[in-house]
Amino acid sequence: MKTSKKLFCIILLGIFFTQPLLAKPEANIPSSFNLMGSKVVVTKGGMDKIMVKYNSLTRSQKHYDILLDRCNTYFAFIARELKTRGVPEEFKYLALQESLLDGNAISNATPPAVGFWQFKDFTAEERGMKIDRNIDERKNVVAASIGAADYLSKSHYYLGNWFYAMISYHDGLTGAKNYIKKNKLNYYSQVTINENTHPYVLHYLAHYFAFKDNVGQDKEHTVLIELPTNGYSLSQVSKFTGQPLSIISSNNIWLSGSYIPEDKVYSVMIEANPTEINQMVAKLSPYAKPKKTRAARSIFQFYADSIKDDYPFVLPTQMESEDSKYDFAIVNGVKAVILKEEMTQKELVKSLGTISKGKLKKYNYIKGKDMLMKDRHYYIEPLPASIPVSYHIFEEGESLNFIAIKYGIDLKALKKLNEMSKESDAKVGDKIYFN
Repeated sequence: MKTSKKLFCIILLGIFFTQPLLAKPEANIPSSFNLMGSKVVVTKGGMDKIMVKYNSLTRSQKHYDILLDRCNTYFAFIARELKTRGVPEEFKYLALQESLLDGNAISNATPPAVGFWQFKDFTAEERGMKIDRNIDERKNVVAASIGAADYLSKSHYYLGNWFYAMISYHDGLTGAKNYIKKNKLNYYSQVTINENTHPYVLHYLAHYFAFKDNVGQDKEHTVLIELPTNGYSLSQVSKFTGQPLSIISSNNIWLSGSYIPEDKVYSVMIEANPTEINQMVAKLSPYAKPKKTRAARSIFQFYADSIKDDYPFVLPTQMESEDSKYDFAIVNGVKAVILKEEMTQKELVKSLGTISKGKLKKYNYIKGKDMLMKDRHYYIEPLPASIPVSYHIFEEGESLNFIAIKYGIDLKALKKLNEMSKESDAKVGDKIYFN
């Protein structure tokens, strides 16, 4: 069809199996491989731990086939949202681990975690998902995957490694930082998996290897089509697709009523036979509304972080200092040094040999010949123009200069984001935005 290219920009396809066609996999986990930008080495102890979970996933053919069907139902949508936001698509196996790809999954926590990526209500709402008596977008694979991708992107920004970001999805960003420090991990050069590795990572690897070779192998399948729309009811969708309302409803468990609100565009899932994709797309196109997914630059706009006391966010680095007066570190995602004793600007610049005095002053907003203080961090590369935190509440005794250094954001950009030209423009109680 002449219009199919345009339509497929709006209506995107996902695939799922109608019948189990593949035998359960035989264990074939290498002891060394590359994954998500890291070299991974698995010790014997680590392999034994992975195999315990691997065997539990593959022991029952019926259970395995059910999970494989779900992978082929939803992975296309999950991978799309991950890749759109710069997150490795291999994280789709983390969704399988979190919920077994059951949109109705509910945890025993208080409050409970719900849906494909197991979000609690407040964290889901921070990431733009709507939750009320009629809608729970945690059960919508597209909306939930956007939220998960945002979270993982933010964690990677600060932690600098995708395996660290994975741990943060379980422990939280601060919990991951503490776990890394306590266990003296260094995944920057190599990810070593042993019997003491975080169980969440071990379980992820079991899911990854149990399913990766079988996902997407069968091409004779029914498909799910995403219809981005609003302002309709599922009954109306049923009429213009010619599909029974019961099937429409079963594929859209995120909507407990029938009416699709008009406050934004929602992802409605429609079944189609593989031989009738073009016909279904043609039926849906008059009702589809362009879905403007958030670009990578704006993925952090929903965060209202409550971890300000953890800033500056400091992590060790693989770089070792040749000078006993300071240590290298990653502070708020930026290369920095932390002084063990007072130093002059000239002493630090000479010891580093990689930065001029002018740039040291510029990156850290240093005036005159101020001494550099013990236990303080000093950035040795430029600060970014935006960071993955929504805002900071301005408090008594603070300055924009202080906030820029604390959170690691360019001061000029900070003023521009908040439409301020001078320090005195910031008042106690103001929200200081970072993106």
